[in-house]
Amino acid sequence: MVPGSTTVKLQIFHSGYCVAHGKVIDPVNGQKHCKVYATWALIEHPEQGLMLFDTGYAPRFRSATAHWPYRLYALMTPMFLETHEPAVERLKTLGYAPDQIKSIIISHFHGDHIAGLHDFPNARVFCSASAWAQASTVKGWAAVSKGILPDLIPGDLGQRIQCIDDAELGQLNLKDSAYDLFDDGSMLLYALPGHGRGQLGALLQTSDGPVFLAADAAWQLEPWRAGILPKSIVRLFFDDWGAYKKTFGELWDFAEAHPDCKIVFTHSPELVGL
Repeated sequence: MVPGSTTVKLQIFHSGYCVAHGKVIDPVNGQKHCKVYATWALIEHPEQGLMLFDTGYAPRFRSATAHWPYRLYALMTPMFLETHEPAVERLKTLGYAPDQIKSIIISHFHGDHIAGLHDFPNARVFCSASAWAQASTVKGWAAVSKGILPDLIPGDLGQRIQCIDDAELGQLNLKDSAYDLFDDGSMLLYALPGHGRGQLGALLQTSDGPVFLAADAAWQLEPWRAGILPKSIVRLFFDDWGAYKKTFGELWDFAEAHPDCKIVFTHSPELVGL
């Protein structure tokens, strides 16, 4: 834990999953089709209140992929979601109304990370400048090729969004480099380029120690630990394959320099008890 930093409470949930071939995620040990769960985090800050890191899947994903060319997105990543699983429903079971979510940090704008945005119309949204520049402008086939579904982006998001210049985000390979979101050490943001445009991760200071929400810098913890990259076919829809491999490796060095830090990847099965 960073001395003098404010600590937050962290809970991780999942909202649905898509199905992918295990050999794409882990070419060495993957088998047949596997469930790729869409997890998100609920963060309770003592002064900033309740916030989310990503939102997982939500029913709107179905309507956003109902027509071409966006239908291809759903065909490539079939989504399964129970009625109680969307973030807004999970939060209701905890006694929280949508307007109690004050902030949402978006790691990147792929559909399985932002499908719940419409359910939180009063939240301010943080993301990288390059992520928003792409997500707010691409349409049609160009959007599909980048994993963007325009209908998942609220029409007023431009008025609620707070973009962080990519150059101001922390760099994994630079010691003491971080973007301190609330200037209290509780949440440090880092650039995690490669998978999605402008992807960022958040290093949280919790009472149980530091936790790094590393989004899709790797898909699963065990292949990352073993140095197993996804099958190279994923470069067709990754933002930058070279940058992804660089980030993948720099996370090893980061983990070595921060041995007390828990690394968390959005789709890693241990997060849902698998």
